[in-house]
Amino acid sequence: MEKQYNDTKHLKRTIRVLRLLAAVQAYHCYTMMELCRKSMQYDNSWEDAEHMSDLMNLLLPCNECSPTDFLHDTNEMTDTILNYHDEYKKWIKLAEKMGISEKTLTAFCKNVENMQSVFRLKIIGHVYYPEWLMSLFFYLNHAISKAELQDSFVEFSLFSGKPKPAKLSTFLKTILEIEEIISEIAYKQTCRSIPKN
Repeated sequence: MEKQYNDTKHLKRTIRVLRLLAAVQAYHCYTMMELCRKSMQYDNSWEDAEHMSDLMNLLLPCNECSPTDFLHDTNEMTDTILNYHDEYKKWIKLAEKMGISEKTLTAFCKNVENMQSVFRLKIIGHVYYPEWLMSLFFYLNHAISKAELQDSFVEFSLFSGKPKPAKLSTFLKTILEIEEIISEIAYKQTCRSIPKN
């Protein structure tokens, strides 16, 4: 009886992590598609690229960049958008298997992208959270040790480039917010789909 309880508890945790992983990965792909689309709307002159490079080198001296880092080829950018779109669709399929519909997840991505909720995910979380959730998934399935799990929870300083331990309390708070927003969106969508008498 106790083993069955523990197995059920383990399964619920694994499903929860996979749901979060699918949502965060889908958002990462979504925001990268949007970033590429917006980049394509701006002129791509060498002068602008030089100014941006100088500014970034001034603000973040540890991450030296050159003007070529800020130039984009329209064809390459289009290919990048299509690659992110394909990846987005893969995460949508996983989310659907975990009980989050495509409609709900797309609405969630738009909600975060438009700064209506989960600000931490938009600002920096979408860079780190996929890796952290994947590590958590591996840990739950005994693929990595607790020490390896703890070692994966790092953030890199924008100024020095050095790793530092992540704030788990902030991560957990954001995770709860993600789950809450997805539930709210799904609930509202269900209410709208019920015919009114």
